[in-house]
Amino acid sequence: MKGSRASRRYAGALLELAAELKKVDEVARDMRLIQDAVAVSHDLALFFASPVVDRSRKRNVVTALFGGKIDKITLSFLLLLVEKGRESLIPGIVVEFGALLDKMMGIVNADLKAPFEFDKKNTERVRSKLEEITQKKVRVSFSLDKSLVGGFLAQIGDTVYDGSVRRQLELLRRQLSENVSFSS
Repeated sequence: MKGSRASRRYAGALLELAAELKKVDEVARDMRLIQDAVAVSHDLALFFASPVVDRSRKRNVVTALFGGKIDKITLSFLLLLVEKGRESLIPGIVVEFGALLDKMMGIVNADLKAPFEFDKKNTERVRSKLEEITQKKVRVSFSLDKSLVGGFLAQIGDTVYDGSVRRQLELLRRQLSENVSFSS
């Protein structure tokens, strides 16, 4: 789930402030904690989105839930969002913050699909090759895809790296048909 343009601006402002104060690690940890809290409690996301609940109650809940558990910068940021009536953006801000932090750190996410479980050695080999290709750190998430005969597919953003047996056979077929048409 990606956030809105406003979520991205708020996340960017928070990341910029955290970098300026040399608290990026702390704020990143806080954002993961907030993301986990929202993911575990659908009611919390509804609470933040509700226009019926008044701001003072939302401030009290934010302080009760996160006070003492997160850095003062992050808590102040959450309270500012409540004050501005923008607390419904919190789930999107968390997502955008993670994306901006990854960009700042030079990390890309790769979705790796294969018809069988990759062991740690093979996953590491693919990750290393993708890092070589992209010149960035790669975070790999793996999923099974029984429709593949063999090999794997790796997707980073809009780019797909197709190392599947189906693709290799297709390339071989093309190469053979070109060779046959040139020799006749």
